[in-house]
Amino acid sequence: MTSLTIHPSLSTSRPQGNGLANIGNTCYLNSAIQALRHARPFAEYFKGSAWSTHMRPDRPGYNMTAETATLVAALCEKSPAAPKMIIPGKFVKEFVTFAHEINEEIHHGAQADAAEAVHILLDGLHMQLAREVNMTIRGKATTPETEEYIKSLESWSTFFNKEYSPLIQTFYGQTQTRVVCERCSTSSSRYEPWNILKLPIPGADKPGASAPTLRECMMAAFATEKLDDYACETCKSKGAARMEHSLSKLPSHLILSLNRFTNEGKKVRAKIPYDETNIDMGDWLSWSSLKLPGSTQYRVYATIEHMGSSRGGHYIMRAREGTDWLIYDDASVSHSPIGGAAGPDTYVLFLERKE
Repeated sequence: MTSLTIHPSLSTSRPQGNGLANIGNTCYLNSAIQALRHARPFAEYFKGSAWSTHMRPDRPGYNMTAETATLVAALCEKSPAAPKMIIPGKFVKEFVTFAHEINEEIHHGAQADAAEAVHILLDGLHMQLAREVNMTIRGKATTPETEEYIKSLESWSTFFNKEYSPLIQTFYGQTQTRVVCERCSTSSSRYEPWNILKLPIPGADKPGASAPTLRECMMAAFATEKLDDYACETCKSKGAARMEHSLSKLPSHLILSLNRFTNEGKKVRAKIPYDETNIDMGDWLSWSSLKLPGSTQYRVYATIEHMGSSRGGHYIMRAREGTDWLIYDDASVSHSPIGGAAGPDTYVLFLERKE
């Protein structure tokens, strides 16, 4: 049995939406779960009862999953009176217990990284709710591109057919890494699934460098790499090759994380501009000539902001509520004066596919 402690809101600035109390450096986790529950498929799944039929007590994350569902239902509850401040004690306890097994630095009372919390939550919920499914790939390759596309589907099936959950179709994508021998033009590809795309900030290590756009961050993430000593199995020689990166599968809800922390431990604070109403991922698809299902155009529906330095700070979350944008700062909820536009501390972007 799960339970939550709910108190009347103490904030007078809250226009709508339920907030979460900070119970000891939990702003990172409050922001993570608030952003995830603003994805409609995530909220609808955990507000309903389907999740409970997929539960496996013998797998890790059993209690965390139950507490997640209880918390999401409470956050999504529309109150005719004043909004509520929810104290998520049991959810925090179960998340930290689960996450500590993955990262020992995550423990009760300690600040942690919001992007890592999103990743751990999604993977943990998926592992708990996963079940075996039958994935059938039909059709015959007629071009080199369709042959590679089928290989990507086979890789996806191999990875998920024994452990599939509804979270996969919503949040998980796939990257193709292709190595091409410059001598004989033979190529080989491998495929890797993910639930968060991590993007570098070009020039972050150069003081005074101008801030790049989000598109430029994407270009840096998928830039071709040069290999000087590649051992080609086809021409049996060592020489130059290029390594190409692209997106072989896009989810309905795409999460992007900007690398705002340098190797020297410094925080990169700069606006990374983007059009919140239209972010097109089409330029980074693996097969531009194929008409694949699903649009490549997205819009921003939530962001996580990190204020402070790499040594510590505070997380808040912004999210679209109908035509309005709200700031979720732990228990306080207020209107966002910049909507969903880029801010100097925007750290994680949550995108939904435009139909």
